[in-house]
Amino acid sequence: MRKDVAVSSQETNTVGGMGETEMVKDLASVHPLVATPNPYEPIWDGIKRVSPGAILLRGPACLNPIWLGSENGSDIDVLAEEGRIAAVRTFLRGQGFHRVFKPHTYLERYRRWVRGDTQAHTVDLFKTVEWGLGYRQTKAKGELPDERVASLLHAVVDGKGTARFEREHHGPPWELPMPGIGRFGLVGKALWRIGLTSLLTGYLILMGVIRPNLAAIFRYLLRRMAYSIWRLSGRVGMEIAFLGVDGAGKTSVASSLRLPAPAKVIYIYLGMGLHDYRTAPMRFIVRHNFPRWFRKIFFRFDVLVRRLEGWFYSHLGYIVIYDRHPSERLDPLNWSPSGLARNLVDGIFAWRVDWTFWLTGDHQRIYLRKREFPLSDLEITDDRYSNILKHYDLPHDKIDVTRTDLQEVITFATARVLEMHKERVSLDRLANRFLRAFLQ
Repeated sequence: MRKDVAVSSQETNTVGGMGETEMVKDLASVHPLVATPNPYEPIWDGIKRVSPGAILLRGPACLNPIWLGSENGSDIDVLAEEGRIAAVRTFLRGQGFHRVFKPHTYLERYRRWVRGDTQAHTVDLFKTVEWGLGYRQTKAKGELPDERVASLLHAVVDGKGTARFEREHHGPPWELPMPGIGRFGLVGKALWRIGLTSLLTGYLILMGVIRPNLAAIFRYLLRRMAYSIWRLSGRVGMEIAFLGVDGAGKTSVASSLRLPAPAKVIYIYLGMGLHDYRTAPMRFIVRHNFPRWFRKIFFRFDVLVRRLEGWFYSHLGYIVIYDRHPSERLDPLNWSPSGLARNLVDGIFAWRVDWTFWLTGDHQRIYLRKREFPLSDLEITDDRYSNILKHYDLPHDKIDVTRTDLQEVITFATARVLEMHKERVSLDRLANRFLRAFLQ
């Protein structure tokens, strides 16, 4: 299966034509390329329009929050007024936000990935004011806590750390009075100095400052377990590979992909290079000049180890970028005994990746970039790559790297990977209705 990059029906699609595709138009309309100094300000203004009684719990300092619970620019936490949560959801989705998993039952997390920003935009929509797994302030009586109290609970119960509170309030919590907290005893001060937030949470429970919402905590644990199983099934992370002849720019593009945090990306090289070998036997063999046939055997074992490493990280939710394709050594049209044997051995680590970028183009121009292999070899190899993609029906984009510059290729590949990542982590697009209802 091949995804066309350009609108035209020409055989080789170019990145230069990608500005005409519907996918790129959608990305441009939803995700602005230019990052604003404070992207949350218009979001907060829009939320206030659909929910006038909404309260900003914490967020960037320039929004004048009730308390500073997050790093500047990282996210905002909004408490919507009762009965207006659905309107806020609709507004956020209209701004390009998608709901992502959050195990807490008292809030919903919405995220927007913006090309050009180093960090995704995140809005936590609170239904009630709770903390951690599901703790409530004992004496709140439906009122918002004092600024310092809220900051204390955020640092301790949410696990943000005692140093964070001291940095924001210029000292420990016992230096100034805090309504509803009481005095810190010797045990509390000792735990604070050590910085053990889990034990401090227990201390606040014993002091009667907070109380656990057992139903919320139980649902939190169930939801987190279900999400872990879903993630380990490979539904969240993905494996992306770059395929192309020598000089096509695989390493330059693969190593330059940058996705907004919190997307986690890991780069794995599948070629031959002493600094890239994962196994000690392979490094030993290369250093001591073992025979070529011996080196080939252990090289395949080393590639298998690297592929298993990538597979493992993808099942932990990472986006794995392979420089060189796991299937590039296969030759599906070679039916000779030796060819079948090589395909059998190389097929051990060549199970399907989620998406392939095939970098190709004018072979004469690609040859002039490095001049390491004869032009005829490049043409034969690229033809074999075409057969691999067709024979194994690998989903891919075909990109003519000789008709556009490197930055355009990187921009297109980043946009494609970002769109696929969004598809995988968005609960709004989860196909399993039962699982979607449970995780939401």
